[in-house]
Amino acid sequence: MPPDSPHTEVMPRFLGSALFARCLAAVGSCALLGLAACGQIGGVSEGDTGGTGGSSSAAGSGSGGTPQAVVLPPEPAFKVVGYQPSWAGSVLSLPYSQLNYVNYAFAIEKADGSIGLPQGLVALVANAHPAGTRVLLSVGGWNNGDASAFVALSANPTARAAFVAACLSAVDTYSLDGIDIDWEFPSQADAPNFAAMMHDLSAALTAKGKILTIAVSALEYGTEAITPEIFGYIDFANIMAYDGGGRDGSGHSPYSYAQSALAFWLNTKHLPASKAVLGIPFYSRPGYIAYSAIVKMSANAMNTDTITTSTAVEYYNGIPTVQQKTALAMTMGGGVMAWDLSQDTHDADSLLSAMVTRSKQAP
Repeated sequence: MPPDSPHTEVMPRFLGSALFARCLAAVGSCALLGLAACGQIGGVSEGDTGGTGGSSSAAGSGSGGTPQAVVLPPEPAFKVVGYQPSWAGSVLSLPYSQLNYVNYAFAIEKADGSIGLPQGLVALVANAHPAGTRVLLSVGGWNNGDASAFVALSANPTARAAFVAACLSAVDTYSLDGIDIDWEFPSQADAPNFAAMMHDLSAALTAKGKILTIAVSALEYGTEAITPEIFGYIDFANIMAYDGGGRDGSGHSPYSYAQSALAFWLNTKHLPASKAVLGIPFYSRPGYIAYSAIVKMSANAMNTDTITTSTAVEYYNGIPTVQQKTALAMTMGGGVMAWDLSQDTHDADSLLSAMVTRSKQAP
């Protein structure tokens, strides 16, 4: 991938470090946390005991620790989605009452159709469902641009069927509400196989009343295989409108980038507005500093979009811009998404709270 392409380093902070790129996060959640953190599933064998979020209480869990199904509220017209990485933060401290969906990152796909699960699903579901929050398992990630496993499994009918079965096994075992596919990125050559995979997965999940979503690039790069056919298979698309061009970070995610991303998906790709969920970053570029750390650097950092450190000018989204983008999504799209929840504050400066507050007002 060219160094200035939109998603060169989308997941930079692995285990709290700003030095790790997203590619390490996608593969490292298994490798660096150890084999106990991820299970290989054709069937499911994670051995989840609460993971990085700690173990949950017995409430909300069935025999063997499997969460019991609960009746959730109807899905909202305007969605608030948050990605939670399995390697950072705690599923016990998430503000579930502010979230409609939590996408848990990442399950790792294998060429044979099996998937490796992140730890923490039992605790996550046990805490999310009582609050009326849906939980989706996000499969994929950047993985240093290596999508070879997705390429292989989608092209092989046997592996594709195994992949669908593995996703359904995870959904059933952990009482999940759906699957989020984060293939970065299917090429034009992959388009028929990507469509076949999404068709099969959609049919299987729909039969169970479950959700299927995808994560997509903000603009043209990596979108060749995502056609209107795909939109019929998904409930919504999470538009990753961050990590924009420019090594200095200035193009990371300004308001204009959000405008361009929504315009591209609605007008060029013809994604239905109700399925367009605008992604908003909770970190800066070029230094990949978490918003929660940025607000500790200056008393007014929550109200601006830049801060100067000893090494660079950091570009991020403060509360006013997050609220402005939320209003834009209310006018043009169907929701907002945060990457990622572990980087937010848990006080009055929270970006998620700013999103939710604005979403309850007139556009």
